[in-house]
Amino acid sequence: MKANFFTESVLFWLAKKTSAAAQRMPPAWNVGVGAAAGSLLYALLPGRRVVARDNLRAAFGSNYTPAEYERIIKGLFQNLGRMFMEMAAIPAIDREYVEQWVKIAPGSRERLEKALSAGKGVIFLTGHFGNWELIPITGALHGYPTLVLARQQGWPKLNRLLTEYRESKGCRVVTKGFPVRELIQGLKEGRIAGILADQDGGRNGVFAPFFGRLASTAPGTIDLSLSTGAPILPVFVARVEGALHELIIEEPLRIPDQGTKKERIEAGVAAYMEVLEKYVRRFPTQWLWFHRRWKSSPERRILVFSDGKAGHLSQAQGLAQRLEKVCRERAAQDKRLEGRTEPVVTMKLARVAFRRPWLRPLLDLAAAAPPLRWILGPDLWLRMTLTPESYRQFQSEHAHYSISCGSGTAAVNLLWAKRIRCKPLHILENGLPSWRRFDLAVIPRHDLRGGKIPPKVLAVDGALVPWRTASPEQVKGWTELLKLSPGKRRIGLLLGGPAKGIELDPEEVEQVVAALLEAAESMDAELLVTTSRRTTPKMEARLAERLAGHPRCRLLALVNQRRSGPLPDTAAAVPCILELSDLLVVSGDSISMVSEAAATNKPVIGFPPKAKKTAKHHRFLRRMDEQGRLRLVTAEQVAPAVMTASNGSGPRSAPPAQPEDPALEFLRQWV
Repeated sequence: MKANFFTESVLFWLAKKTSAAAQRMPPAWNVGVGAAAGSLLYALLPGRRVVARDNLRAAFGSNYTPAEYERIIKGLFQNLGRMFMEMAAIPAIDREYVEQWVKIAPGSRERLEKALSAGKGVIFLTGHFGNWELIPITGALHGYPTLVLARQQGWPKLNRLLTEYRESKGCRVVTKGFPVRELIQGLKEGRIAGILADQDGGRNGVFAPFFGRLASTAPGTIDLSLSTGAPILPVFVARVEGALHELIIEEPLRIPDQGTKKERIEAGVAAYMEVLEKYVRRFPTQWLWFHRRWKSSPERRILVFSDGKAGHLSQAQGLAQRLEKVCRERAAQDKRLEGRTEPVVTMKLARVAFRRPWLRPLLDLAAAAPPLRWILGPDLWLRMTLTPESYRQFQSEHAHYSISCGSGTAAVNLLWAKRIRCKPLHILENGLPSWRRFDLAVIPRHDLRGGKIPPKVLAVDGALVPWRTASPEQVKGWTELLKLSPGKRRIGLLLGGPAKGIELDPEEVEQVVAALLEAAESMDAELLVTTSRRTTPKMEARLAERLAGHPRCRLLALVNQRRSGPLPDTAAAVPCILELSDLLVVSGDSISMVSEAAATNKPVIGFPPKAKKTAKHHRFLRRMDEQGRLRLVTAEQVAPAVMTASNGSGPRSAPPAQPEDPALEFLRQWV
């Protein structure tokens, strides 16, 4: 970060004045003033709190509650304030000070002496933990002068002041010219080199697990150790209480003697990450959570919100599958991941349930109005409106992408995601909160008005359904359960029910069923039939009366009657029918059912519903018909359409090739 001349001059003047005051105050007063300043910064820097909260959730997950996370973040600000005041007092620090306020952990001095006795120098490796500035100062005042590798910031005057303070105690700060060459020379002379290495290593870093996620770490310290033979001692200064610290020198880092240099560096980085994680877990308020530690990590987490509606969940999972594929494609391009078996993308499901139905519109309003949202805070809004079980599922969860579908989950997704720097995605149009507030909206093309596609909108034909990936074992199991005859064709019938502005004509449905029975007799085929949760009880009763026990109907899964024949439950009916059928007939009232049928790349015949108020279903069906993904017919035309589609076709011996999904290319550009 660079500052202009005026800003830096003011900050330099403040630093000098603060330093003069800190040198006169007792250590206990210094840390008290620092803690108060840290609490003030906690209130004034909400952006830094968001980054810290994001990192904490990524690291600890549900180990802490949101309130506990806030206490950790506030403790971090206070620790930095204390550290600043201690740095300001460096000119007054002497041997007596460090002996009183920096206790050396048992065994630490012995480990250092043993490592130095080899004559190859020692590398002190630490992170932005505790008051790391006290490590070289304490070492120098105890007779162990240290070469400190420091990064130049964009504040020349403040940099020079800090370097002056560090070197006044016997340290040597290496920042310019050829720092590695100077470090190597110092190690050859048997000296100590201090290096900070806990931030994101970017594209040139080495991946190693850190809090269960791959993190990129600069490999230079491990490489320096292998080149010079100098052992690496992890060193940490932990604040015990107030101004009292404990300096801990760990055993030398274990780096394998065998293997390629690349493998040895990776092992060394992983060993250091393991030690660092141990201390961060023990003292979570003392590590610099502000830094985007996992910025270069290829790992991604996706959270899917469910409102309990199968169609909405299906679409959300369909988007999650495509997003997962794109993320895996990106990760596959990184050569550093070759040979690794850890999952790159993980998905979780969170069920949304409200305490009372009237609380949902209240939460919608809070999500739509930022001032109202921040009066109580997003987390408190969620805690007040959701059931305890629902809230606990994701109160401390972390994700890079969160997906909702339908109005029942939109507000929850938006409030939750914006709190932790997650990218919220929403499926279907939404009024309150507007779908425009999301990072990406997936909207069916037939719902877009005026034919224009707004920015940040993925327009899809129908529903973005999941890819069906039934295993050969599942197909075999379903075939045996249903006692399907080998060599016979199979016709699948998917029926929906009334929806907003549309309805199915019971007489037409009976006509379709009769036509399919007639076609099945003529073709010597078998029927597989299922309904949806919207199918009326009256229609299901008529289907049961007509098809139950019929020799041509091998499956009759009535969702609302929980009747699925030999299948264990009705949820398996749709994937079973989509997988086993050679031809599919679907009612046009269910956009999701039509989309799922079309996604199989099999012959699909659809018959339209009656429209009372809207024609969007008919626009959708006509578009699918024009694209050749569906043959749209009337109820009277179903029988000849089935005969025509089945003419010359037999049972499928292998699943059809999955056509390229147009949504994938959009997501490849968006991610």
